[in-house]
Amino acid sequence: MKERHTDPGFVGRRPRFLPWSAAVVGAGLLWAWGGHRWIQSGLNLVRAGSTQDTEALQEFVTTLAQVLSGVLGFTLSVVAIVVQLSADRFTPKVTELFLREKVNFYLFFFLILANVVSLWSSAALGFYVRVGVAEQHPPGLLVGLNLLLGTASFLMLIPYFRFVFHFLQPASIIHRIEQQVRQAILGSLASRSRRSRQRCGALSRRLGSTSSSEQRRFSWQQPSAPEPCVTAHQRCLSALDEIKSIATSALRQQEGSILLEALDSLKSLWVFYAAHKAQLPPAWFLFTPALRRDPDFASVDKGLLSQIEAEGSWLELKILRQYQALFAEGLNGMRQASTLVAIHSRELGIRALETQQLTVAGWVIKFFNTYLRAVINARDIRSGYNLLKQYRLLAEAALQHRQSALVLQIVGYFRYYSLIAYKAGLFFLSETFGFDLGMLAQSSCALGSETTEAIVQALLRLDQDPESEQQETTLRGIRKTQVRLAAYFLSRGREDWARLIYQDMQHEPLARLQSIHQELLSTAAEFWEFTDRGENFYYLEPALWPYAEQFFSWFQGLTLPADKLKSSSGSLELP
Repeated sequence: MKERHTDPGFVGRRPRFLPWSAAVVGAGLLWAWGGHRWIQSGLNLVRAGSTQDTEALQEFVTTLAQVLSGVLGFTLSVVAIVVQLSADRFTPKVTELFLREKVNFYLFFFLILANVVSLWSSAALGFYVRVGVAEQHPPGLLVGLNLLLGTASFLMLIPYFRFVFHFLQPASIIHRIEQQVRQAILGSLASRSRRSRQRCGALSRRLGSTSSSEQRRFSWQQPSAPEPCVTAHQRCLSALDEIKSIATSALRQQEGSILLEALDSLKSLWVFYAAHKAQLPPAWFLFTPALRRDPDFASVDKGLLSQIEAEGSWLELKILRQYQALFAEGLNGMRQASTLVAIHSRELGIRALETQQLTVAGWVIKFFNTYLRAVINARDIRSGYNLLKQYRLLAEAALQHRQSALVLQIVGYFRYYSLIAYKAGLFFLSETFGFDLGMLAQSSCALGSETTEAIVQALLRLDQDPESEQQETTLRGIRKTQVRLAAYFLSRGREDWARLIYQDMQHEPLARLQSIHQELLSTAAEFWEFTDRGENFYYLEPALWPYAEQFFSWFQGLTLPADKLKSSSGSLELP
């Protein structure tokens, strides 16, 4: 998986060209704030023909002071309104980030300085006129300074508006929050790891010089995280919550690009953190008061919190909790959000498998199960349909990394939640479980894994005796998956596994078997509607037809048609 950017200081690529909107707004505000009055005063000064005309110089500087004060007030007002609107739309963190940006401080400091110089210059020229010393001491340097400051103030407006417009872009806000987590927290903690180890060594020497009773007293004292870790935890939790807030706002406003940017940011932080986790001091993994008060951990059982602390995986859990909230928010609404969360969760699980972080991979699996429970409770079959593919792809990745125990866990969860979905009346979802188990069994067989037979046994236990027409349709769908799998096994020379499927199906009514045979051989390869999965559950590749015929020939009394009709009937119907 490729990171979106590798530089910790990356804030976001700025546009190469000046936005036309910034140019138009800057020019319009310059004219509205009295720029034409300043220009007119300058023209009058030129017509005067001499810089010794002190009254004309005073009028020019006075007008400039008025214009600059208007520029300062109007710029401050407009920027404050725009920033507040952006904060109300996305997150209050926008105001904090904007105030901390040094560009704003420098610009307003310069405008204030220009205003102060103009005011004092106007007063000085008035004094010159009253005392009549302008002829002996020409104020050319003072006027030149005002011209320089005034011109610079106006020329800086358009680039500054460009900066403000770019700063308030959602992607830029997300990147700045992400940068805060990367640099101010993880980078600073990594640099302090040596100091933390020295403190731990001093504590060990202290314990070594005490009596046994005092050692027991020290052992009962939970080591507290140093102040830098406490502050870093607070900033990290705040940043992650702000990213989730932006994602939630984008989800509710149906803004998919902003949502995807927020999810990418969470994933990028996960990858960055995994790369630096080993360099962090031990105090980083302790549960500080900030962590215990966090809403995502406040309601968690103490025993589970102790497990998370011992594993050092609180940040991964925090990110997964953000994903969980966004997944639940998208159910029966913006289902694309739930699918994107499932994709990102699968990618993070694969990353954990690649780095041999099996504990973290186990947490990802738990959250996939949590997603499934939310799907069943919300009765959102479409989201579950897309979720199961991502869960199956994660299981296939575990197969490729020879993690048989994790694969068997996922298979067990598939069977459990399939039965729960079946009892809840979500028959199509139960059928989807069967299809994905069949695909997983094919992948296991292709890789020569020892999990294949266990997957087949789980698939054979999915079907239930039908009591209604919908249940009959579900049973037929699962049986079709089993027939497809049996044909695949025969093509791979594994008749023993195909016989397992035959033994489970040998008591099926012949009419049902005959219709399954006909539908499998007449289903088109592509479904006639667009689906995210891009798979037709009932399609049987022509290369497997002879093996399907061989499998059906094992059933006594089953008569098969001589001609294999090819049509688009019998394709998958989505709810």
